[in-house]
Amino acid sequence: MKQFHYGWVVCVTCTLLLFVTMGTVSNGFSVYLPFILEEKGLTNAQTSSLVTLRCAVSFVAMLGIGFYYKKVSLRVGTGLAACCAGLAFLLYSLAEGYPLFCLGAAVSGLSYGLGSMIPVSILINRWFFRHRALALSICASGSGLATIILPPVTTSLVENLSMATAFRLEAVAIFAFALVIFLVLRNQPADKGLLPCGQTPEGAAQEQAEASQPAAADHPPRQGMAGQLWLLLGLASLFMGALANPGFSHLSVLYTSEGFPAATVALLISIIGVMLVVGKLVFGEVTDLIGAGKSTLLFGAVLLVGHILCCLAFTGSVALGVAMALCVGMGYPIATMGPSVWANDLAPSAQYPTVVRRLQVIYAGGALAFASLPGVLADHLGGSYLPAYVLFSITIVVSLACVALAYRAGRRAQRA
Repeated sequence: MKQFHYGWVVCVTCTLLLFVTMGTVSNGFSVYLPFILEEKGLTNAQTSSLVTLRCAVSFVAMLGIGFYYKKVSLRVGTGLAACCAGLAFLLYSLAEGYPLFCLGAAVSGLSYGLGSMIPVSILINRWFFRHRALALSICASGSGLATIILPPVTTSLVENLSMATAFRLEAVAIFAFALVIFLVLRNQPADKGLLPCGQTPEGAAQEQAEASQPAAADHPPRQGMAGQLWLLLGLASLFMGALANPGFSHLSVLYTSEGFPAATVALLISIIGVMLVVGKLVFGEVTDLIGAGKSTLLFGAVLLVGHILCCLAFTGSVALGVAMALCVGMGYPIATMGPSVWANDLAPSAQYPTVVRRLQVIYAGGALAFASLPGVLADHLGGSYLPAYVLFSITIVVSLACVALAYRAGRRAQRA
């Protein structure tokens, strides 16, 4: 019988990590926004600014993530990042006004910036020689699982107990998850005396021998990505960051402001979570089969349909809301996994950690640039979040065009 590889244990642990650092910090916290808006007397702009602050801190954290993981291992660093999420929820539980919510949002930004897709992408790249896209998609489903579980749980806790109690209980759970992550995660296969999953000893020896040989004069080593590719993938990552953070975080406020009951909104968010898990697993399989370029365009089209349906929230139709949830959830993998799989396809293998880190920084920059926009527009346009989702629909089209042009440029470079 074929031996089970520890890489899959690392994969599941990374799934739990993203459940915490992306799922609870971003997707889970979005469920609280209507309650914070109602109970604490914050304006729409102030509520959106919590997302802005989280995105700003995560952006700065990603800029320094290379230095951070030189000082601490991936195992220790991700454990600390998960603890930051627990601390943020404790601060939220104590908040009675805007300032302490801001502090909690800043601490949650550290968790998101230091513990999300950058370390997970590097870990999966280390632990898997084959099935990388599938393993990465399983990890990314962690945020989707949080989107399934947290909306009904959080809504029930807030309505039957209190918002502060809900924050405290979730903080305790996060600290427990952080301990599990630290105890189970390993930095690289050598720590367990293993090769990457799918790699044979002969293949490892050949790869080591090739790496030790000087490059032939007529085959110079590949340099980093060309400027055109950086520009196109940078723009795509920028707009995907806007979709994956403020776009998702304000969905609950969008539907609440259009008259949907809190329980219905929680149900829609949970449906998105179910489809996120399914979509990410399917996205990984499809990407392994047809490549990230084609799968991005396919899933991007579904995501675009979902955001167009968001723009119809004013109709009050639950059926259209469910259709929205199905499409947004199924198409959402490209908004969270896009930069990582594009880097894996188009960057030289030796440059992968650098490229994925830079694209994720740009991605975080997009989240920061658009974070306050929905709330600001709502304050100036009679409380409606619909104009923001018209804008998000346009950004999807621009992102998909950039990805298509990037893969076209990449194919031309390979032929040359």
